[in-house]
Amino acid sequence: MQTSRFTTASAAVALLGCLVAFVAPLALGASPGIRGSVTLSAVVGAVFAGKNAQTIRDRGRPRFAAGVMATALGGWLIVAPLQYEAVGPALTATTQFGGMCLAAFSAYTALVAIEGYLGDADARGDDTGYA
Repeated sequence: MQTSRFTTASAAVALLGCLVAFVAPLALGASPGIRGSVTLSAVVGAVFAGKNAQTIRDRGRPRFAAGVMATALGGWLIVAPLQYEAVGPALTATTQFGGMCLAAFSAYTALVAIEGYLGDADARGDDTGYA
């Protein structure tokens, strides 16, 4: 199965969102609590987004589970700055931007994975009859 350029670009943007969320607390001098929470979440999100990108490159279609997990971690990155008292607007904006990139584009790849499974049987090379 050949993947579209948008699906490949979505996987790349999800990884870039992780990078933005990882660098923001370090560059903006955040307190240790928010720095640890956001950077660790960005690293774990990058693991799932990276697995998704690798699967797209190798197999031509994304993984549903990796897309869903990356979406959930992107959602956490959107909410994480709101959990702490002393977070400035710059850190909130960059973390939420990275989280939105991770969540939105990973959700898209998860939907592409579902579409690939439920799509045309001839396109999948599958003759099970499930359409």
